[in-house]
Amino acid sequence: LAEQPKQQLSVSTNASTTSTSTTPPPWRGVFFFGPESVQNRDGDEIPVWHVYVGDDQGEAVGRVYRLYSFAKAEALANAMSHDRKLELIAEADQA
Repeated sequence: LAEQPKQQLSVSTNASTTSTSTTPPPWRGVFFFGPESVQNRDGDEIPVWHVYVGDDQGEAVGRVYRLYSFAKAEALANAMSHDRKLELIAEADQA
């Protein structure tokens, strides 16, 4: 049997990977606000709370969750903030 050649590890560096000045990622936070009044299918006014990850201007950078329970919205906001290690911006009131 022929012997397999040994693999060699080669390391190449360039100025962009060895630089110590890196740009920090943009700021993100978990936003929790409401209630906002919306109409259900029967035309009744019901409260809704919003939870999302947003930028430094408060604009959503992903999915916006609409919840019809303050407790569930609060739990989601706290979990997202904890799991993603983001600041929680809670501007919600209980209805």
